[in-house]
Amino acid sequence: MTSRMSNLDETLVKLAGELTGDPETKAFYGNVEALQDSIIELCQKAFHRFCGQTKGGPAGQLLPISVNQIGFQNAQASLRRGEVFDLVYVVPESVALWEMLQVLENEVEKVAQAVRTAGGDGMLHSPGLEFTYEGAAVKLLLANDADVSKISPDTVNSRVAGLIARLVSKSILDSVPDLGAFHGLLKCIRLWAKQRGLYGPSHDFGYIGGMGWAICCAHICQANPQSRSLEQLFTSFFMIMSGWDVQMPISIQPHSQAQAFEGEISQGAGYKVVLPVGKGLSATPNLTASAAHQLQKEFRRGNRMCAKIHAGAAEWSDVYASSKFVERYLHFLQIDVTAASDAIMSQWLLWCRRHLQGIAETLESVRTCHLRTRPWPVWVSFKDPDWHVAKTLLIALRISPPISASSQAGAKPVVDLREVLVTVFEKLCAWPYATKHLGEFDLYIRHMSQPEVGGHIGAVTLKGNCSGVWLFICF
Repeated sequence: MTSRMSNLDETLVKLAGELTGDPETKAFYGNVEALQDSIIELCQKAFHRFCGQTKGGPAGQLLPISVNQIGFQNAQASLRRGEVFDLVYVVPESVALWEMLQVLENEVEKVAQAVRTAGGDGMLHSPGLEFTYEGAAVKLLLANDADVSKISPDTVNSRVAGLIARLVSKSILDSVPDLGAFHGLLKCIRLWAKQRGLYGPSHDFGYIGGMGWAICCAHICQANPQSRSLEQLFTSFFMIMSGWDVQMPISIQPHSQAQAFEGEISQGAGYKVVLPVGKGLSATPNLTASAAHQLQKEFRRGNRMCAKIHAGAAEWSDVYASSKFVERYLHFLQIDVTAASDAIMSQWLLWCRRHLQGIAETLESVRTCHLRTRPWPVWVSFKDPDWHVAKTLLIALRISPPISASSQAGAKPVVDLREVLVTVFEKLCAWPYATKHLGEFDLYIRHMSQPEVGGHIGAVTLKGNCSGVWLFICF
C-alpha cells in the first residue's frame, strides 16, 4: 500500500467542510440527549391533547432513525454541520396519524422555527414535520406501532413507514461486523455520491438515497468482515459495485449469515437495493434505466481511480472531483420554482416534487427519438431579484435520432415534448393553495443550452406567475 493510501481520512476532513450542507449552516454542539428529551415532551403534549388523556398517562415512544444517530452514547455528541436529527414518534395503532399531526404542529410552532410539513420519501412517505429547534435541524415523523415483519409493497402505507425506516437502520447496524468501519465507509460514499450527482431519493429521479447507500455500504462490510481499513473498504466498494450483476438485488444478511448472500433476480432497471424488513421492499423502487446506467458508469470510474491511487498516479481527492454535469451535455430542461416566503416555498416545492416524480421516465417515453435524461438530483438555490426564495432543477437531455428507412442523412433530430410538458405543467399549476397564494409563487419550465447554463445558476433571473413552459426544440 503506497503512502498515498493513508491520506483518505485527511481528504475527507478537508472535503467534508467544503461539500457537505449549506455553508451558512452550523453544527449543533448542544446536549443531544437533552434535545431529544425536549422533543419527547412536545410529542407527549400533542399525544395527550389529541387523545384527551391527562398528562402522565401512557404515551408513545420517540426513537432516532438515522444509522448515524441510533445509539448516541455521549450526551454531548454533536450533529455534523447540515445534519438533520431524524426521529420517529411511535404511537398505538388506534391513533389517526394525519389528524394528530395537526395537533403536533400547533405544539411545535410554539417553540420552534421554520416549521413545515416533512418532505415525502416515496413508498416510505410518513406524516411528519421538519423544523429548527434549539439550533438543530429536526425531522420528526409519526408512525403506528404495528407488526411489519410480513409487510410487502402492496401493504406498506404511511402509518408504518416511519417505523420501517427505524427498523431498517437498526437491522443495518446489527448486521455489520464493525460499526466504526461501517460508519467510516458510509461517510466516504455519501460524500462521493453527492459530489458526483448520484445522491437523491429514488422516488424523485431514480437515484439512491441515504438508506440505499447505507445498505450498499453494509453489504461491502459483510463481504470484507476482517477489514478495518477505510482505504481497503473504500477500494472494495468500487471493485464490487463496478462488477455487480445488475440483475441481482443488493441486500444485507443477518450477521450470522453474512457470508452467504443469496437473492432473487430483480426485474426492471438494475441496482435494486432491498430493505432488510418485510417482504420485497425496495429502497430504489423508481430506479430508471438512465439512472442505473449513470450509477454503473460512476462505479467504474471510481474503480479506475482507486487503481490509479494504488499505482501512485492519483490522489484521493481525484475520486471526489466534481462531476462535469454541465460540460457533458448540450441541452437541459430547467424547472424553476419561486416564492415570496420560506413558508410558501416549503409547501410549493413539496407539491412540485410529488408531481414531478417519474418525469425522467416520462420524458424518455417520447417516441420521436431516443431520449436519455440525466437529472441533477438536487434543487439548486439561486438569487432572483423579484423573489425571496428561488430554486431550480436541471435535467440534462441527450438524444439520438430514430433509426428508420425514411430518416434523411444529416437531418437534425427533433424532440416534441409539448404533450408531456403541458401535462406536467397542468399538474403543477393545480396546487390546492394556488388561489390562496396568488401572486406569491411562480413556476417556469424552459429549455436551456449549455452556454446559457454555464455552471452559473446564481446568475439566472426569471419572471412570471405559472406562465412559462418550453414545448418544442430542434437539436
